Amino acid sequence: MRKWQNRGLRNAFLLPASRTRRTLRWTRRLLLTLLLPLLLLAAFGQWWVLPRLNDYRDDLTRALSDALHLPVRIEGITATLDGWRLALALRGVSLDDPGRQDPLASFKEADITLNLWRSLREWRPVVGRIRLEGASVTLEPGPDGLSRLFAPDENKPALTTLADHPLFDLRQLDLVGEQVTLRRSDGFAWQLAHPYLRLQDAAGGRRLALTADLPAPLGGRLELTVDRPPLDDHETNEQGWRVRGQILVAAGTTEAQSSTEFAATQTGASWQAVIRNLRAEHLFAWVTPWLSEAARQWLTPLNPRGNLPEITLRADPAAGTHAIDVVLHGLSVDSTHGLPGFDNVTGRLTLTPGQGQVELNSHTVRVDTAGLLRAPITLNTLHGTVAWRRSPEALHVESAGLELANADLNGRFWGSVIVPDNGKPVLDIQGHYHDVQVKQAWRYLPVAVIPPQGIAWLDRALVDGRVTTGELIFRGPPAAFPFDRDEGLFETHFQVENAILDYTPGWPRLERLQAAVRFRNRELTVKARSGRLLDGRLEEATARIADLSKVVVEVQGRAKGPGASMWRALQGSPVGHELHENLPELQISGVSTLDLALTLPTDGRPNQVRGRIGLLNNDVTLPTRKVTLNRLRGTVRLTESSLEIRDVRALWRGAPIRLDLELAGHELRTQIAGKLGLAALAGPAVAAALKPITGASDWKAVLVVPTHRQEQEAAFSLELSSNLRGVAIDLPAPLGKTARESRPLRIRVRPAEHDHSTVAFEYEPEVRALVALTGLSDAPQFERGELRIGAGPARLPNEPGLAIIADLPRWTWSAPVDRSSPGQGCHRASGASSDAVRNPLAVVNDLEARIGQWEVAGQSFDGVMIRAHRDPQGLQVTLNSKALAGQATLPDRPTPTRPVNIALQRLWVQRADEGNGAARVAPASTANPCQLPPLTLTVADLRLDDQALGRLRFAIKPRFNGVQFAGIELRSAQQQIDADGEWGWNGNRQASRITAALRSPALAETLAAFGYPQSGIAHGPTKARLDAKWAAGLPDFALERIAGTLRFEIGSGQLLEINPGLGRMLGLFSIQSLNRRLSLDFSDLFQPGTSFDRINGEFVFKNGQARTDNLNIDAPAAQIAIRGRVGLRDRDYDQQITITPHLGGALPIAGAIVGGPAAGAAIFVAERLLQKGIEQATQYQYQLTGSWDDPVFELRQIPAATAAESVRHGFASDN
Repeated sequence: MRKWQNRGLRNAFLLPASRTRRTLRWTRRLLLTLLLPLLLLAAFGQWWVLPRLNDYRDDLTRALSDALHLPVRIEGITATLDGWRLALALRGVSLDDPGRQDPLASFKEADITLNLWRSLREWRPVVGRIRLEGASVTLEPGPDGLSRLFAPDENKPALTTLADHPLFDLRQLDLVGEQVTLRRSDGFAWQLAHPYLRLQDAAGGRRLALTADLPAPLGGRLELTVDRPPLDDHETNEQGWRVRGQILVAAGTTEAQSSTEFAATQTGASWQAVIRNLRAEHLFAWVTPWLSEAARQWLTPLNPRGNLPEITLRADPAAGTHAIDVVLHGLSVDSTHGLPGFDNVTGRLTLTPGQGQVELNSHTVRVDTAGLLRAPITLNTLHGTVAWRRSPEALHVESAGLELANADLNGRFWGSVIVPDNGKPVLDIQGHYHDVQVKQAWRYLPVAVIPPQGIAWLDRALVDGRVTTGELIFRGPPAAFPFDRDEGLFETHFQVENAILDYTPGWPRLERLQAAVRFRNRELTVKARSGRLLDGRLEEATARIADLSKVVVEVQGRAKGPGASMWRALQGSPVGHELHENLPELQISGVSTLDLALTLPTDGRPNQVRGRIGLLNNDVTLPTRKVTLNRLRGTVRLTESSLEIRDVRALWRGAPIRLDLELAGHELRTQIAGKLGLAALAGPAVAAALKPITGASDWKAVLVVPTHRQEQEAAFSLELSSNLRGVAIDLPAPLGKTARESRPLRIRVRPAEHDHSTVAFEYEPEVRALVALTGLSDAPQFERGELRIGAGPARLPNEPGLAIIADLPRWTWSAPVDRSSPGQGCHRASGASSDAVRNPLAVVNDLEARIGQWEVAGQSFDGVMIRAHRDPQGLQVTLNSKALAGQATLPDRPTPTRPVNIALQRLWVQRADEGNGAARVAPASTANPCQLPPLTLTVADLRLDDQALGRLRFAIKPRFNGVQFAGIELRSAQQQIDADGEWGWNGNRQASRITAALRSPALAETLAAFGYPQSGIAHGPTKARLDAKWAAGLPDFALERIAGTLRFEIGSGQLLEINPGLGRMLGLFSIQSLNRRLSLDFSDLFQPGTSFDRINGEFVFKNGQARTDNLNIDAPAAQIAIRGRVGLRDRDYDQQITITPHLGGALPIAGAIVGGPAAGAAIFVAERLLQKGIEQATQYQYQLTGSWDDPVFELRQIPAATAAESVRHGFASDN
């Protein structure tokens, strides 16, 4: 029931709607029925009218001219159908410029759709849609800035905006053209190729869309959309414009295609536009054609490049204002108009009429300083603001601060630059910088303001270091630098540490400098607080250039350090090169100072040098000369051409000297004064030959050397002089002298060819020598020479070796003695006997000497003539005088197989005066057995005090610790002596030994031959043997020193008048003294001529004592036995003397004792017995004590048994 109710209700409501539909359906059918005839009529009209439209071309031309407000020409018209609409096809359409009769636009074909109903109703062509193909359009701004293509009607008010142009009343406009030319009033044209423009209604109003290809140099494609919102009665036609678009730039070979978007909005009379993702080079290329010629000329050299991520433009044409804000990213501009160029700048650029500003926040920026620096620099950071403004006269560029930094420097700079339209730029720039790397300073030197000479010097001088802090100011026109007329000021001063300043070629660099540096206009000053010169410490230094355009470096400084470094600094300098030939090679130790004042032009003018080297206890060695000076104190002064030393104190070979040196003119003059020994003066190479010379004297040496090395070796001269006071010369006269004597000695040295020199000696009064040497400065070697003594001036011989010519009234010769420490010994191995010992006379080649009196070995020979010459065997010497004659062969290097051979025909000597026999033992001699060469000596006629001793022969053979005397023989009718011995070193002391045997048929004759003619003994065949050794040299033989034994046996003889000299010879006691003290009465038994049967015994020598236990005298009158000692050192007695008389017979024992004190004692006792009547006694014993000079005798009688027992004891010894 309810269902049907609902259906009825619905039908009730639907009934009116159904009727309405039916009404509308029948109305539509009616309208179509009425419209169909009209359409048929229209179609008939078109069929009839369209073929005849070309007849109405002029009417259509006038209609289009009126519509476009431009002269229009049409070549032909045809009618077509655009769907069911009527369309006109116009051919050869052109729009002319009424001012110049030039076409502004031409079209190959224009299709125009007409609205027939409106055209019939308004009785004029009403255009519906226009399509222009093959268009070639020229747009040119008119006086009001609008395109003249659409100039307004002269009878209508002027249009204020493009929106009011009738063009925008068209329903739809399509333009497909070949090009659109934008032409300026000055004739410049800019063409867009293949334009496509569509004007049509849009949802928000009217829309103009344009696409075109940009000109070939630019490349890319433009896409533009302009929207105008719908207008009503309450809005003006100047509001609401919106422009948007993009520019597609064609991709290059290395770049991807880029797209620049832009949008603009009109608000009232002002516009605001935003452009994004634009390249600066593209913008500049698009804008440049629209700039004035002056602007183009100024901006084109900038050649901007880089990204402009966003550009914001605000403009009010009515007010004539605009503002442009540009975001910069990686922007680059070239240097031009005296302004720097930048690469990779990031920041923000703001432009307003007549001024602008750029805020920089850039990294890794390359800056081209417009020639201010020699090359572009790269900054890691660049922050700050630069503003500029345009005045009627100039461009003003200002900055409140630019902060920049890179690996080489950090700084902040501020100031202004004025670039006038006519004139030179003017700078007013200040700055602060720090952490500047000096070795990169060449990059930042303002080459535009510093003259080239100054730049060249700075390039060399600034080697390394770090500027800790600095300030800069530049005020004035750069073209007027260096502001000689006070046009401005350029000044920068900074502190530098660990710097290296290479201020001029050749001189040592100043290193590790802590210094203050100041540039002021032309002037540069460097003041160092500390630093290093080589490895010396720089105490102070100043380098100054008064004019950087004419660089003259003035350097003053003081350094202290190793003397070797200071000398090396001088040697390596230009002064050192200039004086190179005159500067010796030195090795200097110790600390010295160097003060320099240098004036060093860089234009080829001569340098000026003033310098001082302070010597502070330095040691100096000349390696080539092997000369060492110690502890030098003083000052060396030098200039660019001279060298001077005054009063420098030093030690040379331990002796103090004073040194003066001057280099002036053409010679170097050196003077040395000091107290020196001759050996120290001559040097160690010849010191051994000068051992006889001791002490020191005042010397003066003058060395003059030419200033050119090629002349030095051949022309230098050296002169030494001394009075030798204080020097002792232990040589025979006339060479020898005492230390107190003054004898002038002059030595002159002259160079010869190569390394040869001649040395002249003048030793007053009459000694002259001239020798030729090689290696004088190193190890002098003798070549040839002549020595004259009392024989006039010396001449240089032609033959090598030394020639000696002497005429001496008296000469004493002694063998040279080696005064080396006895402890040195010979240090020879057991086979050293074959070692060569060099003959001191090996240098002698010829000798001729006339000697009035020659004293040698304590002997004097009158009228001696000595001649010598050299042959392959050595030096052959001939001696000739009354008492001495013979020959000698002296090999240069004697050996055991080639010894020194002396063969004398005669040698007549005199017995030396022994003086007081009580004289003490002489001290040990200083002779050295190691000096003795192998030697063989023979004397055919040896005489002593005119007594013939016979033929002498002996040989000396070297041993490992000394020498051996072998084969000593002395043969004559009076005696036969055979001996041998040794002399050498035992540890650090000398020791000697001798063994001698004597055979004599008559002791009296032998003693007489040896100088004891009154021996008191007649006949007495004798045999004796001495074995002795002592801790001293062989020449130091003395009974007090020896240890050994003396055995002797004297056969029958007679006791004569006793000569006291025999006692002295034996050295036991004074017989004369003993005779005076004997008191016993034996005078009848001891008469001269009393005989004895035998005297025999033995003495043992030890510790300065001579002891005997078996000295016996057998005589017909008595038997004497002597026991005890004799003090040889203390000169005293302690003996027992036992006398056993033979009753009834004579007792001639006086003088029978040849053994010394024992014989004296016997005589003494005999005298005592005789005085008291010894014939009544059987045996007597005496005790002998006391000194030799005052003996004490005590009589002690002993039993016969005791006496007999003592006699039977025979010989005994305490050895």
